[in-house]
Amino acid sequence: MTYWWLLFELVAIVSGHGAVTDPKPRQAIDGVLAPWNGSVPNPVPFTTPNWCAHESANSTDPRHLTGSNGEACFWFSNGCDIGCDRCDGDTGQKIPCCNTKFLYKGNGTVPSWGGEGIVPDPKWLATFDRDKVRPAFIKYPDRKPTICDPKLRTINTNAECGSKEDFWYYTPWRYPGMAPVIDSCGTAGGRLPGQGQGSAGASYTPTPNAKVGDAGSKLPPLPTGTIWERGADVEVAWALKAWHGGGYSYRLCEVGNELTEDCFQKMQLNFAGLSSLRWGGKGGKRVYFNSAEKGWQVNKGTNPENSMWRKIPIPRTVNEWYMYGASFEPVCQESDECKNSHYKTPKDGVCKCSGDWNDEVEIMDFIHIPATLKPGKYVLGWRWDCEESTQVWSSCSDVTIVSKSIIV
Repeated sequence: MTYWWLLFELVAIVSGHGAVTDPKPRQAIDGVLAPWNGSVPNPVPFTTPNWCAHESANSTDPRHLTGSNGEACFWFSNGCDIGCDRCDGDTGQKIPCCNTKFLYKGNGTVPSWGGEGIVPDPKWLATFDRDKVRPAFIKYPDRKPTICDPKLRTINTNAECGSKEDFWYYTPWRYPGMAPVIDSCGTAGGRLPGQGQGSAGASYTPTPNAKVGDAGSKLPPLPTGTIWERGADVEVAWALKAWHGGGYSYRLCEVGNELTEDCFQKMQLNFAGLSSLRWGGKGGKRVYFNSAEKGWQVNKGTNPENSMWRKIPIPRTVNEWYMYGASFEPVCQESDECKNSHYKTPKDGVCKCSGDWNDEVEIMDFIHIPATLKPGKYVLGWRWDCEESTQVWSSCSDVTIVSKSIIV
């Protein structure tokens, strides 16, 4: 057996990654190859080779992890500012992720996720110029973000919208759906063709199926056996590899069309009912919550107009307060060990519903399939607009829509 991942080695820094886990996306094409079709390493690697492990009830791993999604979480668009008409494939993290941007000036212990007593570091403010970290080709310099409500923001939520302290003002989540993408199903490694391997997770382990810079929209169909009724609310799932805040939406494009933003944006889907987090795959433990009641759902100031988006329900890691400022409370009850990890990275598995590198939880939602939709074959598109970086993650899954009378 040939281990294709031995052909490539790259050291990554950090970047947020995610992918749909149900229905399985086309980007999971490498999941049948080694090493992804074997045992999931512990700890799960980020790159060399690139891993996108997720929870599965069918896994024999004690963590319930499977590698069957291959490198699905490495298909995205890099360097995509809301003021641009194209992405540069390179500048996804011009605002450095991991330096000190905030200080704690309060009394007692730093809040685990809240912002009381957390203030911008004057040294960082004195050197930071938000406009100088934007891509070189801003086409719409006067375009302003629409997401200012702290309830919808995931990072630096105490900052006044548009102030100098609002460091991540121009990132994709601040105007959902407005940032351009390289490809509506992402590109391998988030790169433009010919750019080669990048840094900060902008990489892809080459296989016989794909190489860095390949377009996700050109991947072959991946039959999932997923059949949905018109007019039904159906459940979908995605998983994080690494955290970048922001929010996400789902949409459809009928098979036979080019998988472009123009096609997907004509069939944006609405969310329905409660959200949940799930551990252990299908049949596993869940925590339910109401995204709409929490103020985490939005359809105003989105692109296309009135399209529905939800904020990612997983806040930053506790010890990242000095990098990202105030975040928001998690939806599950975290352990004291997790909540008190203000000055050290918690061990894997300690934090259940917060933080970076959390392979062991899925984000679950119901989406509504319009009753008027023509029966046929479609591609389900998922788009995650980040807030901590100028990056957009994408997955594309094959589904069939039928009339209710057809399902036996």
